[in-house]
Amino acid sequence: HFCLQYLQKRKIPSKFYNKLLFTSHYKKFCDSLVPNHDKQIVDDARLIIPYYDEYNDLIAVSGRALETSDKTLRYVTLRTQESDKKLIYGMDRVNVNKTVKIVEGPIDSLFLDNCVASGDANLILAAKSINAANMVLCPDREPRNKEICKSMEKAIKSNYCIVIWPDTMKGKDINEMILNGFTT
Repeated sequence: HFCLQYLQKRKIPSKFYNKLLFTSHYKKFCDSLVPNHDKQIVDDARLIIPYYDEYNDLIAVSGRALETSDKTLRYVTLRTQESDKKLIYGMDRVNVNKTVKIVEGPIDSLFLDNCVASGDANLILAAKSINAANMVLCPDREPRNKEICKSMEKAIKSNYCIVIWPDTMKGKDINEMILNGFTT
């Protein structure tokens, strides 16, 4: 199946295949899950990344386009419950009694032990939403992105442990580093 080929091509660990879903019709899927949502959603084939909270309740789904063009939104996320809380992927499988790693992308979080994803570059907000004594913020490797650099400086000034990727690491994020031959 082309979705399975996508997972294999991205080298996503097979132990997480059962945590991911697929639909040929993302709009129909979203309409059945949250009938009165106000999102403009294309009815295309997508990898579905379900977000669960620490109680294993479904709180959102994110659809990753498997075929992209300039007009395609790569990710479309829909909350299944109304909340002002920050969406964090992986809370159902994280152990807050151990060091929690926080990355940007849900797919990146599948490569590291005890890891969650903020779904965006705001790792500090994600960290503030997690009740863990030890956390390490792992931003994407974008040394020329001024916003990412500002966010990293803010994290350091706020006494967060943070990963600063060396130049020897090739790839903009963890998944790309894995694809470039690095291991976890």
